[in-house]
Amino acid sequence: MFNTILDNIIIILLTLVSLFTSKSLALFIVAAGLLMVLVTYESFNEEKSKALFSLELILMTFFAVLSGGFAGFIVFFLLKSVREYIRITLGVCLFVITTLLIYKNMSFAMCIVKTLVLAVAFLLLMLIYYLVERMEKKKKREDERLTASNVSELHEKRLNEQLVMQNFLAEKNARLMERENISRNIHNSVGHSITAAIMTLDAADVLYDVRPEEARKRMNDANNRIRGSLESIRRAVRVLDEDSVEILSGDLKCEMENIINEFVMDTSIRVDQSFSQLMDDIKIPHDHAVFLTGALQEMLTNGVKHGNASEFVVIILGDSAHIRLEVSDNGQSDFDSSNSKSRIENGFGVKKIISYAEKCGGKTEFVNDNGFKGMIELPIVFAG
Repeated sequence: MFNTILDNIIIILLTLVSLFTSKSLALFIVAAGLLMVLVTYESFNEEKSKALFSLELILMTFFAVLSGGFAGFIVFFLLKSVREYIRITLGVCLFVITTLLIYKNMSFAMCIVKTLVLAVAFLLLMLIYYLVERMEKKKKREDERLTASNVSELHEKRLNEQLVMQNFLAEKNARLMERENISRNIHNSVGHSITAAIMTLDAADVLYDVRPEEARKRMNDANNRIRGSLESIRRAVRVLDEDSVEILSGDLKCEMENIINEFVMDTSIRVDQSFSQLMDDIKIPHDHAVFLTGALQEMLTNGVKHGNASEFVVIILGDSAHIRLEVSDNGQSDFDSSNSKSRIENGFGVKKIISYAEKCGGKTEFVNDNGFKGMIELPIVFAG
């Protein structure tokens, strides 16, 4: 755009300089005006057609000849469709021819001088346009650099916003996982203890008039159960601050044996256990241990509550890569393939068991065939 303005300024200056030398002033001004229109049009039209080039060449020739002096021939500098040396040659040669044919009163020496002045004028204009073009390129590079800087800054800002949002979501998910862990631990530990306490109080109520001493003992057991439930709640809240990230499988087996013994004392239900297939020195993630003990309590209680089971078999086995818990009973349950999905979705404990196993890359299986059987298998992987 700036070059177009310069082109039109050159045409105006050449017109003003030639006003006193032109032989046909009206035609000369018309040619100048048409040439300005054509140069401006060319700046908005990227495609250079042969017809447009021919028209431009004819108008410049008329302008140069009608100018009446050598200055008008500088207009050939604006013929941008050809190379610089061709423009110079065309302007100088046409001036010499016109001088010899039309301006016959000009001496040969003066013709040579004006030809050299014409060539120098071409070179000066080329130098001016070169400097202008260089300034435009520099400004364009600066604008591009500024644009790139702004784009980079905007991109970085968006990345920072995304990072803040991701951190927020990660923190939110961590809080949700904390709540889920706490709710699962409270449900697994406290729910079963309170259920056992209620069953003990019911038995004490039946024995109160017949055997008051035994009833009192049962009431004391229930009281201890409730106190233990309170401690379980505190332990569930503290579980996320647990320093130990692993325990030995032998300790896990002892904890499960305690759970089974308490269950047998509370319900007088037979429980056969097989823990020999799991070595005592295998390291297990602490979270897995908490989860598996809670799952054992869940399946024992559900077997009595929903299936009226009178006998259980608990098997735990594994190696350094996996650990597996199986609990089966002889209870009568309506759990089958047709209603398993809805029963799992509506069952808080079983749903939590499946959710935890899937998150850890493990698997679960629940079947009802001559009694109910639940299987949980977890991979032994330590974070970090």
